[in-house]
Amino acid sequence: MIGLSAQPRIDPRRQMPARIWGVLEPYLEAVKAAGAVPVVLPPMDEARLTAALSRVDAVILTGGSDIDPAYFGEEPVPELGEVVPARDAQEVFIARWAAEHGLPLLGVCRGAQVAAVALGGTLYQDLARAGFRDVQHRQDSPPPALAHSVRAIEAGVLTSLFGERFRVNSYHHQAIKALPEGFVALAEAPDGVLEAARLRDHPFYLLIQWHPELLPEHWGLFAALVEAARSA
Repeated sequence: MIGLSAQPRIDPRRQMPARIWGVLEPYLEAVKAAGAVPVVLPPMDEARLTAALSRVDAVILTGGSDIDPAYFGEEPVPELGEVVPARDAQEVFIARWAAEHGLPLLGVCRGAQVAAVALGGTLYQDLARAGFRDVQHRQDSPPPALAHSVRAIEAGVLTSLFGERFRVNSYHHQAIKALPEGFVALAEAPDGVLEAARLRDHPFYLLIQWHPELLPEHWGLFAALVEAARSA
């Protein structure tokens, strides 16, 4: 079983608007195509979450809203988008638990950023504000359109699947600024924005800045996660 962090949505049809916690279908399809069973992890207290994490074989931190910059010691800039405190707290806990207990983890876009912050890294709150204006990281075109190229820095799962240079989609305005201790950079965009990293000395702890769930030709990343879970 692969646990997936839940993504919040507002239900406007309710007289009193409430959040719906779920997972976008492409994640579910990618996990099922890899031969595993997806399990959604909605917000819950740490005791229940610990019990859930003890029962799944791997976890995926999904994409979505921005992260509260208080987690990395900064005040919010004007370009900061919506933050969801319950989601931030839960995913930070998952990221730390997976690192400590050797649970295979795949962080996707926001999920990559959360995992980095959870272990001591920092983010660019807004890439344009930080001076990154030469590459389009927040594309307007829907899947399966691709945005920009990526260059692999280290041989490994990315080069085995995609080669040393490949193209990705890109739907983000934040990005990892400083990796935590123990991480290795795996790939970068042409402007130097980090696109992938891994935690050294961990069975499988992979951070990916793009959205492979939207690209069936990139579902090999989910297969690699499932394989790591089976080998753990």
